[in-house]
Amino acid sequence: MAGCKIPAGMTEIHHVIPHAQGGRTHTDNGVCLCWWHHRYLAASGWAIRMMRGAAQIMAPPWLETGARKWRTVTKSRTRMTDAVERKNIVRDDE
Repeated sequence: MAGCKIPAGMTEIHHVIPHAQGGRTHTDNGVCLCWWHHRYLAASGWAIRMMRGAAQIMAPPWLETGARKWRTVTKSRTRMTDAVERKNIVRDDE
């Protein structure tokens, strides 16, 4: 979560799509959250989704002015490079 300083080794794995709703226990459906964010995710107003195996977050309405938007959150150099390359691809229909 944005601004959370808890190191990854002290986090819990969160199923983005809950296991009870068919979410797989797999890296493509999991994110590391600190204890507090894991327990109070729904009540805090933050939203998480997975796009192509990378987590995206949306800030709660009380924190973000204007239209809320999804933000990819990763420090993976591979995923960041992939995202830049996808933005730079010119499609034939454009």
